[in-house]
Amino acid sequence: MDVKKKFEQPKISADLVDELSQKLLAANNELKRVEEERTMMLENISHDLRAPLTAIRNTIDFIKDNRNCDVKDMSKDEFKNMINLLDSRTKSLEVLIGDLYYLTCLDSKKDEFDFCEIPIGQFLEEYYFALEIDDTYKDYKLVMEVPENMKEIVMIDGAKMIRVLDNLFTNARKYSDAGSVIALGAGKKDGEVFFYVQDNGRGIPEELIPYVFDRTFRVSKDRSPKGESSNGLGLAIAKSIVNGHGGRIECKSTFGKGSKFIVYLPEQ
Repeated sequence: MDVKKKFEQPKISADLVDELSQKLLAANNELKRVEEERTMMLENISHDLRAPLTAIRNTIDFIKDNRNCDVKDMSKDEFKNMINLLDSRTKSLEVLIGDLYYLTCLDSKKDEFDFCEIPIGQFLEEYYFALEIDDTYKDYKLVMEVPENMKEIVMIDGAKMIRVLDNLFTNARKYSDAGSVIALGAGKKDGEVFFYVQDNGRGIPEELIPYVFDRTFRVSKDRSPKGESSNGLGLAIAKSIVNGHGGRIECKSTFGKGSKFIVYLPEQ
């Protein structure tokens, strides 16, 4: 036996080495991108947590400093404002922490999808009718644009798709003035079923549209209707859920005229 030949290393072409190097570089770049996104998201969340925590802490400090005072010394309006402040800031924390936990569960596959066949038209109609009696939208004009004869079947997790709709409607309401129109519509195109939530609110600048579903996306104070910065976890969650259905979500918007978020799903 030729000992030299036995231990001779196999020849690897330069093209193969180059291909493997490119794949390794791409994998490293993706890991770096994910880590940067995670770091930025944590920084954004830390910033968003700070405001409500500060308000709650200041209110608690006020109560401690005045614990010997009789509540009767406070006017009804002052007491009401204090309670409302604590309530609103606590709710902000609950929403943010809930969104973060939900997104983490989706990423780690802990929250598995429970798919079943559902007529998309009926599903959207039932959601819309529940929305009509929700006091949250009493100052908005809700419009349903789902065709009456829409009988297409989709395989979805109903609870998670309701979460998508909730997030899209919350986004539409948040960036639209009272009296604005918010529409829920649906249709079919090229073998796909789609539904959309459309508003005639503030809209999104064209240069920001590609980033609205990023977890690191923030709405700056100057564009927020209440002058508060806002994280983009709601839309990031919507995208993650839609992707889990083998679908896709896109945004069309004109700054100053409104936005339209469209969800595409494969038809059964």
